Amino acid sequence: MHALDVPTWLDALVGMQMGAAVFIGFVALVGWVFAKLVSPSLDREAAKLARLQAGAERYGWQPGEDIGGRLAAAGARCFEDDGELRRLLVGEYEGRRIEMAEFVTVEGGKLPTTVVNNLVAIELPAGLPELRISHDQVTPPSLPPLEPVLQTSDTESDAFNQRYFAASLDPRYTSAMLHPRMIEWILAHPPQDLRLVGNLLVAYTPKPWTVPHTLATVPLLSGIVDRIPPFVLKDFGVGSVS
Repeated sequence: MHALDVPTWLDALVGMQMGAAVFIGFVALVGWVFAKLVSPSLDREAAKLARLQAGAERYGWQPGEDIGGRLAAAGARCFEDDGELRRLLVGEYEGRRIEMAEFVTVEGGKLPTTVVNNLVAIELPAGLPELRISHDQVTPPSLPPLEPVLQTSDTESDAFNQRYFAASLDPRYTSAMLHPRMIEWILAHPPQDLRLVGNLLVAYTPKPWTVPHTLATVPLLSGIVDRIPPFVLKDFGVGSVS
């Protein structure tokens, strides 16, 4: 008997199909192993986050409204990107209104990634010019800006200058806000990025919102408001809060 001659094209096709089957099987195996190894870790992280986000009502924090969209606008300034508020809660601390929420943004093009940040804000008695106190320096625009750019200014404290970059539209305003007692108060607390937008002083963090972080942050914000000199509110204020 003569061996059956198999056409070259058919032999190649069978080889391709077998190769594809092996590749698909390998991918499935990797996916199974990944799920077995990573899923428990993700489940533990989700459970831990749920515990850290539980119990807000014990502190009088209840679902509320973003008045005039001001917290969302402040979040866009803090993270320099549009986003949506999630888990918005409002409350009161030492007679001042406080607000907190997750600020969710989307990054990437064809494969977008959801990024969850958080905002904790306290209300001021009047609106003030924007002030940014952060660990990142203001990035100069690559094109002519559509609006005035914040100017970074050094303070009289080397310790503060080593930890933070302070910026506003007017170095005199930055200096008036960051007087020695204010600087001492900020340095006495764990590092935290801050931004004053309108009549909200906002602490912003690139992590999901939690109760412990909020409990630690609200006293810092309230102490900053306590230390704003009256002349700053008078000379730079842009209107009282209704």
